[in-house]
Amino acid sequence: MPEDTSTPVLTEAGAANSVPSGTLAPDRADLRPENIQDAVIRLAGNSQDGIQTAGAFLARLAGRSDHDVMTYMTIPSTISGGPSIFQVRMGTGEVLSAGDEADFLVAFYQHSYQDHLDFLKEGGVLLYDSDNVEPNLDDRRFVYVGVPITGLTIEALGGTAKDKGKNIFVLGLIAKIFNLDAEKLKKLITEKFAGKDESIVNTALMAFQAGYAYPVGNVLTKHYRFEHIPKPSGRAQITMDGNQALAYGLIAGGVRYGAGYPITPWSSVMETLRRELPKYGGIFVQAEDELASVSIALGCSYSGYLAVTGSAGPGISLKAEAIGWASMAEIPLIICRAERPASGDLRQPWRQSARRPRPLDSGRLFLYRDRSGPDRPQI
Repeated sequence: MPEDTSTPVLTEAGAANSVPSGTLAPDRADLRPENIQDAVIRLAGNSQDGIQTAGAFLARLAGRSDHDVMTYMTIPSTISGGPSIFQVRMGTGEVLSAGDEADFLVAFYQHSYQDHLDFLKEGGVLLYDSDNVEPNLDDRRFVYVGVPITGLTIEALGGTAKDKGKNIFVLGLIAKIFNLDAEKLKKLITEKFAGKDESIVNTALMAFQAGYAYPVGNVLTKHYRFEHIPKPSGRAQITMDGNQALAYGLIAGGVRYGAGYPITPWSSVMETLRRELPKYGGIFVQAEDELASVSIALGCSYSGYLAVTGSAGPGISLKAEAIGWASMAEIPLIICRAERPASGDLRQPWRQSARRPRPLDSGRLFLYRDRSGPDRPQI
């Protein structure tokens, strides 16, 4: 028997039928819209693919579209990167957690498919890169949507694109499937890459447009649309991640000086402080290493100014001796420790309740109180 080189096509019941992979029917105009309140979308690939960037675009779009949103991501604890996910739950009404199970899983690689299929709810949609993933189509629990993401991205951007731009291509594909505001997403992309070479912005927009223009009618029988629930008048809509909230909280608490050294996931706290502190008459210094950064922060504190430094686990270890000296000398210092999720198997040993947000370990404050005299700053 000749090898079956067919592409799955979905029926209304979600079963996978097949047509020759070389045959593309015109995009159907009769895709039935299905109104939904919220959706949990998990992007699974490698950190080098820009998974966090694509997920952040969805989160920002939710904020600008009066949708509630919560996200969860994992970052590999290796310099060269590795398996990574970004999960975003967006919709109308109250979104109180990042979600126990995914309604929609995007798998960039075979390991992404194998490691995260158990997180896809029964009846959920598996969107996979058919250039890199071979799913078990005999497993009828899920809806399979195979798209040659890598090949189509290279075709849209040119042969030199290689694997670059797949995240933005997928962003356009998701925008089409969920009937998201494409113009707002294009504006977000332009803002994100503003200040860089114009060709970078144009390339990103080309990748997005290619994904958005993909004929999803060939592989789906319906697209999704979030129900619109008017927000109470006068309610401010703010979308930020935990690191941003931590940075602005430090500023609101009176911190005006600090120093640090880049390390994921602390770096975004540092970048926010470096950008915002000068607006309030302060300064943040990027030092040459971890020991220098904590020493600079201690110098600011010794001069009478509340100061901050921070890092992730390895960086805190490098700062340990100076932190111990600060404790013995009773010098006040705020130390932010940003936690990495577990590496390796990204599964959590427990499932969070859908009604209870996942505990956040994105930042811990260690406060040292100075009791030496009234003229020294207090925390």
